[in-house]
Amino acid sequence: MEALMLSSKKYEECENHDFGDCFICDNGHDVIIFDCGSVEHANKVIDYLLEHYGPHKKAIVVLSHNDSDHFDGIPKLIEENKVEKVYTILLLKYYEELLEKIDDDRKTKDSIKKQILEIYSNIAELGQQGLLHNIYNSDDSFVQICNGINIVGPTKDYVIEAASKALDSRQGDTINKETTVNAASVQLSVELETCKMLLVGDASTEAIENNVKNHQIIQIPHHGRLDHAEELFEIKKGDKDTVFLISDNKGKSSGGSEELIKSGKDKGHVIYNTRTEETKRITGSLYEKSYRVGSYI
Repeated sequence: MEALMLSSKKYEECENHDFGDCFICDNGHDVIIFDCGSVEHANKVIDYLLEHYGPHKKAIVVLSHNDSDHFDGIPKLIEENKVEKVYTILLLKYYEELLEKIDDDRKTKDSIKKQILEIYSNIAELGQQGLLHNIYNSDDSFVQICNGINIVGPTKDYVIEAASKALDSRQGDTINKETTVNAASVQLSVELETCKMLLVGDASTEAIENNVKNHQIIQIPHHGRLDHAEELFEIKKGDKDTVFLISDNKGKSSGGSEELIKSGKDKGHVIYNTRTEETKRITGSLYEKSYRVGSYI
């Protein structure tokens, strides 16, 4: 299994632009793209597919959530005919459950559908391409993506709870200290040679806590935001070999702060950041004890 965390280091205006997240996961047969936050990332994905598989290979895209810094490269991939499927949360399938959860007589089936289409308009546009697939099966279990790469969160109950708040004007647009859209980001588990990697988008700590405990390489949500990092460091305090990923492609904005780096090192963790190289290769060897514990690499 090969995994790459794309960096914006060599992109033009990289210090002043938000390029967002993009991970490439390759099991030797299937290529899975987890988020693609910019056209520049999309171009790297296209180059990867061409170099490793030739001109006709298509990738499966897993979209954590619809914020632009996770979404904006996907239309480019589709335009270039490089996408086989897009997996994400399709809330329109659950409008009746959402209506019941909100319990507001002013809401109707049509108004709920309209709200969903407005909030997730970019995802709705992908639906016109016939590429969208829900992350849940009919029994609410997770769809199996491919060998060694699986969706593991969030639970549908958590999604319904978060989405109902987003759609209910009587409540604030946050859950577990995170915006409702971010909190319920899709989570992807990737089996590497000797360990498992967890990719989480901008998910809340509460949504990912159980999965964090059984993964050894973990993406810190929100590009390495300090409060998220501190919570994850606490969860993994008994595992000093944990590697934390920071997809810090947001220019001068938040993510990968010096405070986070110091905090992680003080607690004995390895911080793996996109600032230092054009592309970061992620393998099971990152988790081996031969790596210096508490390093920033």
